[in-house]
Amino acid sequence: MSEFETVETPETAAPSRGRRILVRVLLGIGWTIATLVALGIVLYLFGGMWVRTPEMRAAYSDLVASGQQPAIERTLVVPIPGCVCHSDDPVLQAQHSTRHIRDCFTCH
Repeated sequence: MSEFETVETPETAAPSRGRRILVRVLLGIGWTIATLVALGIVLYLFGGMWVRTPEMRAAYSDLVASGQQPAIERTLVVPIPGCVCHSDDPVLQAQHSTRHIRDCFTCH
């Protein structure tokens, strides 16, 4: 053996192809989970009830126009399909349309 030759030990050997693939797969799974967690946090903070029906909007608008109900201050609510108010009362639906999911946990 000459002085320029090196002996490869397990610590200095290049990782095998299978190990590199496993690391990439695990990184992909990790990024996917992190993205889903971030999406869940955003929906928890800003998500809310799906858009009410036009009939309910019109009924509440009539109540506001007649002075029986106050106008509701609009907030940023990202509508989540399937998240609906189960009441037939237009006042409750209008009030709940500005709530976020984090506010719904006080009732449900």
